[in-house]
Parts: sequence; structure tokens; C-alpha cells
Amino acid sequence: MIQVKLLSDNAQMPTRGTEHSAGFDLYAPERVDIPAGQSYLVGTGLSFAIPCGWFGQINPRSSMASKHKIRVGARVIDADYRGEVMINLHNDSDSTYEIMKGDRIAQVVFMPFMADIQQVNDLDDTQRGNGGFGSTGK
Repeated sequence: MIQVKLLSDNAQMPTRGTEHSAGFDLYAPERVDIPAGQSYLVGTGLSFAIPCGWFGQINPRSSMASKHKIRVGARVIDADYRGEVMINLHNDSDSTYEIMKGDRIAQVVFMPFMADIQQVNDLDDTQRGNGGFGSTGK
């Protein structure tokens, strides 16, 4: 269970678009303008308690990315972070992008992870091996 704390009166609980949606939409608690070619940290007014062994991944909303050229950076929320979740949005378009109070600005997906790593002298072989970008086809 993910616990959510609303940090302001304007903050909104994350919501899923459908019952089968993996991501929870995150909302802007205030109006923000992002000038063309600029990045801006947009607050959500939320903080999370994420269980150990899990993390939150911030993802773009497909409509903002495809229609308005808005991309998301700095995309991981660690389980031990309790501060306000900020969304780093970058405007790749030629005009200012307006975010209105209550607009959906990103989505968060909560996922488990394996945290242990180990140094070894050799790795097991795979069919792909060390083939890089495009090595498995178009």
C-alpha cells in the first residue's frame, strides 16, 4: 500500500484513468507557465510513503509528450524520500506551455526493484551478448 500525504489545500490525490491503468495521474496544484526551451520543477503538493523494495517512477502523459512536446526528467522517487514530489518538465516546443491548476501533468507507476549488486569476473552468455543498439532488429 502506498501512503499519500496532501501538503496543501490545492493538492489532489493521484487517480487512475481506468481500473486497469498502471499509472496514477498527478495534478498541478497551481498555474505554471513553462517558456519554450526551458525546464521547470512543478510541485504536486504530495508526498509518498513507498514500501521498502519499491520505488515510484514518474512518466510523461502521452498527450503532453506527443501533442505539446513536454518531456519529463528526474523520474525516480525512492522509498525513503518523504518530501514533496516535484515533476521536472521540459518544454521542447517553440511556445510557452501553460499548466492550469488541476491539470494532469505526469503519472507515477510504483514498481518493485532488486537493490543488491555484486562484482564478478565473468557474466553468463546470452544470445544477444554484447550487441548494442539495433542489434536485435529494427
